[in-house]
Amino acid sequence: MSNLGLKIKIGILFLLFFGLGVEEAFSQKFVLLQRGANQKSRLKFEIGEDLTYKPKGADYFVTDRIVDITTEVIVLTENLLQPRDIASIYIKNKDPRNSTIKNLGFLGMGGGVIFLIATSVNSLYQRGDLSEVGDTIGWPIGMIAGGFLVSRLQYREFKNQGRNKIQLIILYGE
Repeated sequence: MSNLGLKIKIGILFLLFFGLGVEEAFSQKFVLLQRGANQKSRLKFEIGEDLTYKPKGADYFVTDRIVDITTEVIVLTENLLQPRDIASIYIKNKDPRNSTIKNLGFLGMGGGVIFLIATSVNSLYQRGDLSEVGDTIGWPIGMIAGGFLVSRLQYREFKNQGRNKIQLIILYGE
């Protein structure tokens, strides 16, 4: 009898946990940022995330948390916002392409530092002074500067103009 009672308790717990997650598992609401028809550059902001945006006619960014998304407005903790009222959205921390650009920049800077160290050690070992470093100093400086410049090419803003679209998506399952 205790084995049957344990099965019933496990069944009730399973139904309770499954029942609580049904709505979340079968419905999704998010803000979709997309440039033209390019699906690779899509970014999603979901409920509970911070949205940093610049309102039209303003020169500053506002950060607010997304509470709900309807078919026409984004409900924030302090504001209701329509996509047409947004001039741009700050995406530097959200866009996954930025981590690739940042890593590529660090690769160039790291290569320059390793080149400089290797040339210095080689010059000290072979000649006992740093005379070879002066002849090749342009290469590591160029690599470090190039890596720094590449790391600054990150995507910072998604401007709501031209082919760029801000869409409010609500998907319901069965």
